Amino acid sequence: MPFNHEALENLIGHTFSDKSLLEAAFTHASYVNEHKAVDNERIEFLGDCVLNFIVGEKLYFSEPYAGEGALSSRRSALVSRAPLSRIVDELGFIEYLRVGVGVDKSAFSDKARSDLFEAVIGAVYADGGLEACRGVLDNIFFGHVMPERDYKTELQEYAVKAGVSIAYTVTANGAGFDSVVAVGDRVFSGTGKNKHAAEINAARLAVSILNGKSE
Repeated sequence: MPFNHEALENLIGHTFSDKSLLEAAFTHASYVNEHKAVDNERIEFLGDCVLNFIVGEKLYFSEPYAGEGALSSRRSALVSRAPLSRIVDELGFIEYLRVGVGVDKSAFSDKARSDLFEAVIGAVYADGGLEACRGVLDNIFFGHVMPERDYKTELQEYAVKAGVSIAYTVTANGAGFDSVVAVGDRVFSGTGKNKHAAEINAARLAVSILNGKSE
């Protein structure tokens, strides 16, 4: 069956100047045993490096109060096998993977499917550089795996670094709850349908203002 470059480029969101890179990304080592081709193991290594960098970069700038340990933990969770293999399944990448005769792609492990995702990112980087990779990841990755920011944790980490105390006060308002969070000598408020939501909204406002931004 001919290799469908156009269909894959539409799924990935990148048009390759060097189509051989796309072909390599979707070539399993078992296929190379029977055909003249380049497998995706080297380009998967490259993709792993690039993915870790761009995800780390994204977290660094989007979570300004998170410490090194928290950033490392969140990055590890985002680039782990489970989310990568899920995206591969959702996009149908596995059906385009070229494998050797007798290899059952439907039985591939999470690791094998996540390797395919990394190979795709490696191919995009080799073809178009970091900006192309950022665009592709914004399209097929971040919107699917980035969790809601943990504003309460961010605020706690800010307070620890700044050496100030932090305290929440929550009161019922009839329709829900009002929360006030004191960060040192500064006070921020939020409302919500329950106590937890009210605290999160107060923390969200605090993080936004302390970070010098408004939402």
